Amino acid sequence: MKLRILTEQDVRSLLTMSEAIDIQADAFRVLAEKRSVEGLRSVAHSEDPPGIAIFNPSFLKAGKGFGIKVVSDFYGNEKKGLARMTAILVLFDGNTGHPRTIMEAGHLTDLRTGALTGLAARYLARKDARTLALIGAGRVARNQLEAIAEVCQLEKVWLSTRTEKRGLEFIERMSGAGGKVPRDIQLVDSREDAVGNADIVVAATTSRHPVFPGRALREGTFVVGAGANNPQGREVDSETIRRSSKWVIDSKADCLADSGDFLIPIKEGFFREDQISEIAELVDGRRQGRESEQEITFFKSMGVPIQDLITAQAIEKRAVERDLGMFVEMGGDHD
Repeated sequence: MKLRILTEQDVRSLLTMSEAIDIQADAFRVLAEKRSVEGLRSVAHSEDPPGIAIFNPSFLKAGKGFGIKVVSDFYGNEKKGLARMTAILVLFDGNTGHPRTIMEAGHLTDLRTGALTGLAARYLARKDARTLALIGAGRVARNQLEAIAEVCQLEKVWLSTRTEKRGLEFIERMSGAGGKVPRDIQLVDSREDAVGNADIVVAATTSRHPVFPGRALREGTFVVGAGANNPQGREVDSETIRRSSKWVIDSKADCLADSGDFLIPIKEGFFREDQISEIAELVDGRRQGRESEQEITFFKSMGVPIQDLITAQAIEKRAVERDLGMFVEMGGDHD
């Protein structure tokens, strides 16, 4: 039994952000049409050493294939000169159960995370959105900027970070990234002013506490919580939720139990769980996206396994067409 192996460079060469946004729409149509098995994800926490392992399996019905992505996020790795996060994904044949492809999944995760926000922006951002307030300067912030720039004709980005050094590094990297990312990226002192002047606000942090005041938002803003995933913590405050008229999450089954951005204001009585839409409902038209230029819309992005599977299958298909990757003989062909 031969197994195809795709490196990070292979994955990068096979799929663009623009293409990944369209693929996320395909993934959530699968979810909307109940062609997959939901709710399989599990998480294991490590206290010593501090870290987390996330197991994201996804299974398509009718023999269409299945896969699992394993992500590890160990917080002390940076002190060891190692990447904090690593990920690997394995694809299996849906009719035989045999493994087919292994691929590096760190870039895949970045790609589909940003692409999901790009997809949400199609439904929830104003068509004339041109300015972005971005809070955070890590890899999530980078993929958010790249994806939103694909959907909205961004002209200016206001960046707020914990340290000036981190912010300047982000600006140097992203202002020269090319594509549709604007060159006008400015580090700001006043996060509140940036939020108050932006058409789109993205929080991409690991904070357990709100990172901007909801009172600062102006009418018509599209707000994204793309960072911290913790039932006891949140990036946006209850005022943001109160002022919003659309609340959207990627998947209630996979994500709601871990989203303090929603769980805390629900407990406080600001809104009900049945008022939350899933992005799949916007994709298939069961619920409406933005309906006016004035409403504030909120999207909580946490990532669901179906994204990993459908994105990985698209990458695998292109690898087969281009005869890309290396092979190892695994054995296991006989009883």
